[in-house]
Amino acid sequence: MSQPASQSNGPRRYRTEASKITAILDLMSEMDHDPKSFMISFLRIKNNQAAVQRRYWRTPRGWEGTSAMIDAIRDFICTDQTGKAFWEEQMLSEATRIVVRQRPPSGIFPEGGYYSTKKITPEFFDDDKQDMREEELTRTHTPFLFNLLYNKMTQGRKKQSVEEEDKDPNGFEQLENEDQELDTNTNSDFFRETLVAPIHLDHHTRAKKTATVACSMVSFILNRRINGMQLANSLTFLASGVSDRVNHYLNYIGLASSRRTAHRSLEVLGLHAEKVIKKKMSQSEAQIMPPFLCIDNLDFEQRVHAKSLGHTSKMFHGTWGYIHHLNPMLVSSVPAGDLSLESYTASMKNAADIDVTPTMFLASKDEEQHWTSVLKCQIAKVILEYIAIPSDKDFPIPSSPPVVEQISHNRPDITMLKLMVASDNSAQGVEDVCTGIIQQTNLSKTQFYNRLLMLDGDLGTCVNVKCLQNQRFPSSHVENSLDNICTLLGGAHTLWNIGHAIYTKHFGNSSDSRDSGAWRYLESLGIPSRKTLDKKDFTLMIDNMIKIHEATLVHCIMLVMGKENISLDPEPQSLPSKDIVSIINSTYTRFFSAKSRVDASKRPSPKLSNLQLRLFDFASVCEANAAMKAGDIGRVMFMWKRWAVMAQGIKKLSNYAVHLPRMIVLMNEILPPELLFEVFLQLFWTRNRNQKTERCLLSQHTFGT
Repeated sequence: MSQPASQSNGPRRYRTEASKITAILDLMSEMDHDPKSFMISFLRIKNNQAAVQRRYWRTPRGWEGTSAMIDAIRDFICTDQTGKAFWEEQMLSEATRIVVRQRPPSGIFPEGGYYSTKKITPEFFDDDKQDMREEELTRTHTPFLFNLLYNKMTQGRKKQSVEEEDKDPNGFEQLENEDQELDTNTNSDFFRETLVAPIHLDHHTRAKKTATVACSMVSFILNRRINGMQLANSLTFLASGVSDRVNHYLNYIGLASSRRTAHRSLEVLGLHAEKVIKKKMSQSEAQIMPPFLCIDNLDFEQRVHAKSLGHTSKMFHGTWGYIHHLNPMLVSSVPAGDLSLESYTASMKNAADIDVTPTMFLASKDEEQHWTSVLKCQIAKVILEYIAIPSDKDFPIPSSPPVVEQISHNRPDITMLKLMVASDNSAQGVEDVCTGIIQQTNLSKTQFYNRLLMLDGDLGTCVNVKCLQNQRFPSSHVENSLDNICTLLGGAHTLWNIGHAIYTKHFGNSSDSRDSGAWRYLESLGIPSRKTLDKKDFTLMIDNMIKIHEATLVHCIMLVMGKENISLDPEPQSLPSKDIVSIINSTYTRFFSAKSRVDASKRPSPKLSNLQLRLFDFASVCEANAAMKAGDIGRVMFMWKRWAVMAQGIKKLSNYAVHLPRMIVLMNEILPPELLFEVFLQLFWTRNRNQKTERCLLSQHTFGT
């Protein structure tokens, strides 16, 4: 009788997991349940005890266990191909249910995703507005579809083994290398200036953008009134010259709105722009100085694919431009009397008494020191990029020249003008352009011409305006004399034309095998030289000049190092900073110093002398291009003064040989300093006041100190 008592008080018997499961299954069978029916009843029954047991299943506290249970069911079902197919079908059904339920709201913005063409404004294209639309679409309206696509493009990028990559022609590493080659071989600056990182290093950003576009396309296909991205794309494609046939296909796949919608939007935007131009020009009547005008000629073709009678391609010769409104804070810092028409007229009257001397165009001592720094910085940049990197920081090695006078990076206030079908290539065309501008501004001719008007344009525009002024002099009517118009050469056009003249001068004859011009460098770099002289491609021309200049500098540096017969290493070698500085100074002394040029001129062969001439000419173009990108108007002015002297000996620059020195004299000797200050900082031009230049050049770089 004591035995049962001893059994109840003894240690608890250990039961295996299998025995527990067997006991539970036996109990379920006694209750007329199997595991599936039990789980269904357990989750659906409205019972307090069951509710207590499952209360944490759908909360953050208990979701880990719930997820583990679902994963266990998945792992068991997917062990068999039939079960795997059923599981994927179930997941597809569930994903479909979620995707169908998530959709952008209907209605007109801001209540919905529909953007009416009648209410579109220029703010619609702002970056922050676009980011807001994409954020709402991917985070609020279609998060499941977005995350599904994004995870597919990011989490599936697992590197394969070396053997698998060698067998697969489309392997991960090979495709990545192709993307990298695309980055390095692209001639255009578009990708380098707009992408956050190179294509092969920016996969997550690409995946996010692709998933966002896909979500927008799906939403647009389901409901054509969810058209935020499509409306913006259709206007962009229309302005970019995409044909109606291509746009029709893009509309079919949900990437753009119809061409008719784009035209309606342009009409509304045109009316809005017209009101803005009239409003700002009317407000300028109360300002001290009116806005500046920047114009340029434009030739564009309306191409027709299916030509017929009365329906053919047409070429239009027009003019585009914009109004550059003055910065109020900048205007307030200058005395009002110095910005008036009277101050400008008085200065121009004194122009006849100014003696023009060669010293006005020659570089001062400080400017020559700055030019030396520019050349050494170009040499240093090439060394650090292709040849050697410093192993220590004992000696500074700057690769950018010192700042002379950098403009503000604040966003300018610019209003685009309507495209005018009137070319400024002649004096009559300039008059038509001025008439078109007056019609857009809603001002009378007297109001338009009665104030100081700064006109920025290319060389042809400035010459034609000057010709028209001479034809109408003298005149007692303000609207006919045009004496109040002050023309300024465009910085980009000046770089374009002078750079092309220098490029053509040193290019040589590629059809002559004995010719040793710059075309040989392009051929050695693998760049076809037959189509590189096209003046219309400004970016390609500048890029080729930079490549030729850097390749020449590499050769000069290797000569100084005594390694002219050795190929460059794939990666720059490591050298002490002292040695790199010594190489920079030796390269400058051997190829850029005054003594080296005198010695080269005494040689029987002119090869070295011609090489040095090309180095100096190409260096000025590279420096002007870098200075304009950096916004350093002081450095640009230094190059202008050099070009004013160089233009006297280049036949293709006969017009610049006259007008560029005239512009320099106008800026440095004639215009009032305050007006000059206003013109330069507003139009991104240069001024050259000695006190400013000397102060900036005191901080110039020195090599080896």
